[in-house]
Amino acid sequence: MKVTRWFWIQLVLFQALWLICVIGQNDWILLALMMLGVHFMFSPVAKQDVRVLSLALIGISIDATLTMTGVFEFGAFPFWLGLLWIGFSLSLGHSLGWLKKIPTVLLIPMAAVMGSASYLGGWKLDAVELPFGVITSMLLLALIWACLLPLLLKLDTRLRSV
Repeated sequence: MKVTRWFWIQLVLFQALWLICVIGQNDWILLALMMLGVHFMFSPVAKQDVRVLSLALIGISIDATLTMTGVFEFGAFPFWLGLLWIGFSLSLGHSLGWLKKIPTVLLIPMAAVMGSASYLGGWKLDAVELPFGVITSMLLLALIWACLLPLLLKLDTRLRSV
């Protein structure tokens, strides 16, 4: 598989978006929106990217449910989290596209670890509180991500092929 320059640009954009959203939270929303704009300006498949934006709603809904049930607490309403979900959804067809080649039996434990680790990073950077405790929250997130990532990757493939 040939890795293009766009792969690396998009990878850096998404990592920067994660940091901007988690560190700056709502204060840096304009910068986060600009990062998403850069993605669309340079994406070689911007029309496909528009089709997968709906995938962000799945993640936003899950995080909203976790917030409403007390698993997450935020100092202020986390508008930045929605932008982060948009960036993540876009990455599924670009810098995270390599995950589609991994057999599901291996993807599930990878997703459990990687997904929950992202929230752990957010907790360590004071972007989210975990009232149920770190261990309980991470176990719950690992279970969610073990199911969520394989689903999102399949949906991304389907939406991009329409």
